[in-house]
This record gives sequence, C-alpha cells and structure tokens, in this order.
Amino acid sequence: MEAIKLCCAKCGFVVEEYTSVELTDNPRKAKRCQYLLQKSSICPSCLASGRLKEVRTQVDDNAIVGAKPQPAPGVAAAHEEHPQSPTPMMDAISRGSWPSHAAELKKTHYPLQMYEQALQKRATQWGYGGYVSLPGVAAGVLVRASARPDITKGSNFLRIMDPCGNFFKTDAMRGLCDIADKYAYGLLHLLSTGGDLEMLGIPTENLKPAVDEITALGFDVGSTGDDYRTSEECIGPAKCDLPLYDTLGFREAWYKRFLEDVQYPRFPHKFKCKFAGCPNDCVRGGQKADVFVCGVFRDLPIVDQPKVAAWVKGGGDISTVCTRCPGGCLTWDAKRGLGIDGDSCIRCMYCINKIPGVRPGGDRGVAILVGGKLRGKYGPMLAKVLVPFMKAVPPDYKEVFDLIERITAVYDEHARKKERMGDFLLRIGMVEFFRLVGVEPSAQLFDRPRTNLYYHWEPEEVNAEIAQRNIAGQSVSKE
Repeated sequence: MEAIKLCCAKCGFVVEEYTSVELTDNPRKAKRCQYLLQKSSICPSCLASGRLKEVRTQVDDNAIVGAKPQPAPGVAAAHEEHPQSPTPMMDAISRGSWPSHAAELKKTHYPLQMYEQALQKRATQWGYGGYVSLPGVAAGVLVRASARPDITKGSNFLRIMDPCGNFFKTDAMRGLCDIADKYAYGLLHLLSTGGDLEMLGIPTENLKPAVDEITALGFDVGSTGDDYRTSEECIGPAKCDLPLYDTLGFREAWYKRFLEDVQYPRFPHKFKCKFAGCPNDCVRGGQKADVFVCGVFRDLPIVDQPKVAAWVKGGGDISTVCTRCPGGCLTWDAKRGLGIDGDSCIRCMYCINKIPGVRPGGDRGVAILVGGKLRGKYGPMLAKVLVPFMKAVPPDYKEVFDLIERITAVYDEHARKKERMGDFLLRIGMVEFFRLVGVEPSAQLFDRPRTNLYYHWEPEEVNAEIAQRNIAGQSVSKE
C-alpha cells in the first residue's frame, strides 16, 4: 500500500497525509488531495509560499489496517506523567514556558472533554444548532449543537452589540466578564467577524437574567435570525490615515436609524451591512456583506512629487509599482516625476498603499455595493456595484440610509424565504434590480467594454431599425 504525503517543497513539512486506499474509497479525500496539489499555499512551518510536492512511499498494509493512531511524543509523555488525567492532550499543550490557551481554558467553566475530543479527533465537536426563543429578545439566541450529548447537550450564546470602533470602557468590560463568569462559561468571543461580542456557554435557565444584566450595563443584544445582523466598520479615523468618510460616526448613525431591524427579525433571510473607509476594504465587505458601503474618491490621487522623488532616491522600487498598477496608469520620469493617466486610473489605491507621498483625492464619498456572501445556495459571491459614488453627509447620512432602506424594502418584498441577497440578484438579474430600486445604471459600473453590444438592444428597437432599412432599400431600388 502507498502512503501519499503532501509536503512543503522547501522544508518538507507534511501538510496532509493519505493512503492509496483512502484516495480510492473516499471521493472527498481524493478531491481535497487534488485541490491541495493545485493550490498555492503558505507552509505553516517555514512560511514559504508555493505549491506542495507529493511524496509517495510504500508501507506495510498490516501497519495501517486496524492500527490505532499513535499519540504525539508530547502526548505520550503526558500519559506517562499523568496516567489518570482526563485531558492528556490538553495537558501536553499546556506545558512549557509560553502562554497556553488550553491552560487558560481550564480556568473557565468550559466542558473540557469537548475540547479534548476535538484534539483527539482533529475536528470540532460543536455544530450549528439554530435559535432559542427568549422573552424580551425578539431576535432570539444562538445555539451550538453538540456532537457529544454524553458530555454536554448544547451551548447557547448571546450576541452583544459592541461600541463603534470596539472601544470598550474598562468598567463595562469588567461588568461583561463578571456576567460571563456568573452565568456562562466565563468566555467572551471578542470582535467576531460579524462585528460583535459573543458570550459563550449560557445555560437556558440563565439566559433571561444574563440578558437583563447585560442590558442594564447599556448594551443591546440581538443580531440573530432573519434581520439586520450586527454591522461592522473599519476603525477608520480613530487609527488609520486613509478613510474617505467617518466610518465610526456612520455606524453610530446607522444603529440609531435601524436598531429595530437589528433586534426584530422580519426579512426573508439574514442581512449583513459592512462599512469600509476606503477600497482597501479591511472589513471584507466585498466578500461578505449584503450591503457594502465603501469609501471612494472621484478625482485623481494627490501626488507630493518631492516626497515621491525622495522615496525613489532612497531605494523605492518605482518601476515595479508602475508595472503592477491594476489600471496601468502610472508612469515615472526622473525629471517630471510620477504621472497618472486619469482615463486609466481606477482609484484602487494601489499606488497610495505603496508610495509615500501619494494620497487619496479630495472629492470623497461612498460607493454602494450589494450581494456579497461566502455561503448560500450558489456559493461565494463578490458584491456588485449599485451606485459608484454618492456623498455621505454627516451627521444623519440621510441620502445613503434612504438608499439602504429602499434596497432592503425590495429585498424584503421580492426575495424568497432563506434567499440571500446575492442569490436573489442572481435570480432576477441586475437590470431588474436597478429598476426595482430606482437607480439608473451608469458607465462607471463596467470595467471593460462589452463584446456583444447587440445584446442590449430591445427587440422593438431592432425590429423598427430593420423595418426602416427595408423601406430605405426599397426606395433605392425603385429609383
């Protein structure tokens, strides 16, 4: 029998290991093996990037069939030192001088055997469990289902709406920690990908008093079910020098206007909103948001030529930056400086990220994109541009929020049950969506000319044009 190892081409670190029997009998493993061989990845050992190499060796069939997996050396040592320990693998990774998450986990109320089993089986023992209704929390409470009901039947957790920019007061954070210790596992999931804070492991009987104490601290709970999920914004002007609008103020105003829709489900499916201060999109709104508000600028980037020249003189690789410009709009001349072709520039901020002395332009606003998601009926989708530019006017941002409300109303009225925005757009088409929302398409929505212009002629126009040509041809022939 053959053993197939997928290794780092540089250091030989084994990323995955299979047998020929597994690849023959298990289509999923065979598919994953081929995927890993074709994918460029980063080695977790030496951090070298590139494709994995395949190493095949012959092994004794008897050594594999019916053999039990051997524990790692550290685990074997833990068994010898603590033969009666219920969590030998957690003990092994708790040893040493470095801080250990396993050692910290032992200090909480977390069911340790769930984590021990996950380490042994190399797979989480938790799964998605749906929602629990709770009086006073219309959005419900999330449940993690347990694959090991003999250890624990399940785990409820609450989503807490954190402050803009995730700036917590110390007394508020201490209060949340006390509530977690009192009613839950004593664990908080900070700054989740949904832009909220999650309190893990609350027994059902503790949910109501936990919610009461959380709201008494001044926090809202919710963002579960078919509603607006907790919005997420980049830290923006609090730390970064590139935001093109005030993301923190924008999110604060968004909550003031849409808080009811965050706490009370009424849509066909969940609806995520994310706000990025610039096209760098640190919140991954283009990948994950049903509505993505992205800071943009209309004029050309502002170039400080002396600063750029000093950077080039100091060793800056200006030729590589010009070559890799996505729009192909950059040129460099030692005498004239950095040139930007306005017709080719797509305002992607590549040059701004790479060259000191290049800053975003002054005519700033936001673009509205729709339909991004990672999961759903038709798989991952990137967001599509609905409005390429509009002004975001504080403090109430009325024009942007009115548009978001129209988008949501169209989605609420026309989408099917459990249909994400991206799947909805795929079903009805962007042309129909533009019509329903009341937005006129613009030339800025296209990144290249269409190869088949005929496709966009209406049948009535085509027939009228053919009729006119026939009449004209008949007139010429008579003459």
